[in-house]
Amino acid sequence: MRKSHKHLEFKGSRKASLGIEIEFQLLDKEGLDLADGILPLIENYPETPYIKPEMSQCTVEINSKVCANLQELETDIIAVIETLAARCQQQKLVLCGAGTHPFSVRPATITPLPRYREMEKRVGYLAHIFKTFALHVHVGMPSGDTTLAVMAMLKPYLPILLALSASSPFWEGHSTGFASFRQRVLAIMRDYGVPPTFHKWKDFVTFFENTQTAGVYGIIRDIHWDLRPRPQLGTLEVRVMDTQPTIKETMMLTALVHTLIVYLQRCCEQKECGYLLMPHHWWMEKMNHFRSSHQGVEANYIIDDQGHSKPMRAIIQELLTTLAPTAEKLGTASYLKRLETHLEEGPSYIRQREVFKRTGSLKKVAAALAQELEQEITQ
Repeated sequence: MRKSHKHLEFKGSRKASLGIEIEFQLLDKEGLDLADGILPLIENYPETPYIKPEMSQCTVEINSKVCANLQELETDIIAVIETLAARCQQQKLVLCGAGTHPFSVRPATITPLPRYREMEKRVGYLAHIFKTFALHVHVGMPSGDTTLAVMAMLKPYLPILLALSASSPFWEGHSTGFASFRQRVLAIMRDYGVPPTFHKWKDFVTFFENTQTAGVYGIIRDIHWDLRPRPQLGTLEVRVMDTQPTIKETMMLTALVHTLIVYLQRCCEQKECGYLLMPHHWWMEKMNHFRSSHQGVEANYIIDDQGHSKPMRAIIQELLTTLAPTAEKLGTASYLKRLETHLEEGPSYIRQREVFKRTGSLKKVAAALAQELEQEITQ
């Protein structure tokens, strides 16, 4: 049965407002394995809309407020994380940021809420494999049509965001050879990955109503693409990135997403347009996505239908140069400058591999990840 159109009305935002969701790992303080700590943590936490459970009990999700700019967002999220880390300490838990845990092997325990029980019923054992952790960025959009236009233009940039954020090289005690193995875990599900293209909001509404009739989706949140419109929030949500070990890295990537979306929106409105990655054939989208999850910033990005490739690092540098004027206007220039340094030093997956190469211990990899965040918030 079709539901009311009301939940599909796009509540546009006048400005490119900003918000993020961070899925953190909850670790046992002694063994540093994943810990089913969300229920006691929530029970002992003050009523707040900014700390939420997720499907697995070893996850805690942080939601920021709706913010006008990155500086406001950073102040907000630091305060939430500091308070949460203190609460975790009381429960003998440790917060950790990465796309996957290095060595935990036991299946995830499902959080006993109706939505997650229904998801478990729908996908069976796959729900218990879902020990993955992501960073989601919301940017306010003026209309559904604009959201879909920007969403289509953003698709070729997903491999860039994936490569820069890759923080999941280990899975259940194995060195996977992937920069972001989280993406390979998600690939087993029916609707993760690169989204289809829609030209008008009415086309998306028709698609969603048809999938409701078919029993595929019930609500918008049932869609798990790397990009998805959120009509009730008035945002475009970017979901491709791994959770980051540090707030600094989270802010750099959020700045990149915010600046890029504002730039692409201005391109849609023909107010400015310089360097652009063109929309790709489906096989290029799929392969660039795979290459980024596999090789991270060392991947070769396929740039045209003839199969020519270019180093990912060069693509990223060209993008940062193009976005510089927009970043100056938005106040994100300093964050993107830090991202250039981050590119030279290497994302988290490189640091994790270096720790493992040096120590031979995945427990020490988990300890290093947890320490990065702890040191940052106790400075």
